[in-house]
Amino acid sequence: MVAVARHGDSHEGAARRRRAVSERPLVSTLVLNWNGAHLLPDCLATLAKQDCPAHEVVVVDNGSVDDSAAVAARYPARWLPMGENLGFTRAYNRAVHDAKGELLFFVNNDMRFEPDCVSRLARVLTADDTLFAADPTQRSWDGARVIHGRTRFVPGSYHDIVVPPWAVEYTAAAAGPVEVPWGCAGSLLVRRDRFEALAGFDPTFFIDFEDTDLCWRAWRRGWRTVYVPDAVLYHKVGMSGDEYQHLIRGVARGQVPKTWFRRRVSYHTNLLRFGLKVLPVRDAARLAAALAARAAWHVTRRNLKVALAIVLAFVANARRLPDTLAARRRVAGGARHDHRALLERFTTS
Repeated sequence: MVAVARHGDSHEGAARRRRAVSERPLVSTLVLNWNGAHLLPDCLATLAKQDCPAHEVVVVDNGSVDDSAAVAARYPARWLPMGENLGFTRAYNRAVHDAKGELLFFVNNDMRFEPDCVSRLARVLTADDTLFAADPTQRSWDGARVIHGRTRFVPGSYHDIVVPPWAVEYTAAAAGPVEVPWGCAGSLLVRRDRFEALAGFDPTFFIDFEDTDLCWRAWRRGWRTVYVPDAVLYHKVGMSGDEYQHLIRGVARGQVPKTWFRRRVSYHTNLLRFGLKVLPVRDAARLAAALAARAAWHVTRRNLKVALAIVLAFVANARRLPDTLAARRRVAGGARHDHRALLERFTTS
């Protein structure tokens, strides 16, 4: 049995907790795809080589118009068409109804996996009845660097604050499985029963912060997320390093592509919704103030489109405020752990 390091608990205490799923649970790996025919071969080939004894692969297709279906047919994977681009959260929520596993592994199509990645995650997740999710290590495509590791809170400014007054570091190291505030939904293994008890991903998060919201809601219920450092995958993350640096230089000059602008609107909209939905009133107000300061800073630097993206995030949240407040009441109603206690948990270790 795998012992998971937890705040205020010994490894022996973790090892004594019982399993609540079967010894060899079926894992359903759900590969989200949109026009990814060029990405699927690496992804599906390495998923087919997993040493997990009970494993199904489902390609969740968001209305692709390329050759994705033909490519997927060459591998032991089930094709599940959504018919349109439902985004991240809605597509996964719908796909869960067709998945057969007790454990659900949400992954992107631009990944490849070490042969024991799924089994290592499943072994940790099924060893402890208090767990909700297991988060693997993501390395760059060439394996040279960690691009997603242990998530933890670090001091931050209004430029990068997420949970007031903290920013988040996503690449910290760990010697073994350790609890984290949340994992990355692009490669997250969860217990199906608890995912469904939480009503899945919040569908208003098209992309960005859907994982933060999901895992934080689970923590409030007493269900932990852990990082498993020896479960490893490799991620292309959408663009090359040179392309990313070119984009960053363009943003610094005020040249913001439409796709980047839409993503910034989404990012700040969802960050603010996360705060309004789950954080204490004081912290939600501090987050809103930090975002306003961030917008003002961009105005002084003449990055007007970036500032506008933040303003539009406030507008979107104002329009959705009644729904957000209703969701806030639902989260509070099922909570077993206080937000402050959870925040302390991840800022003192």
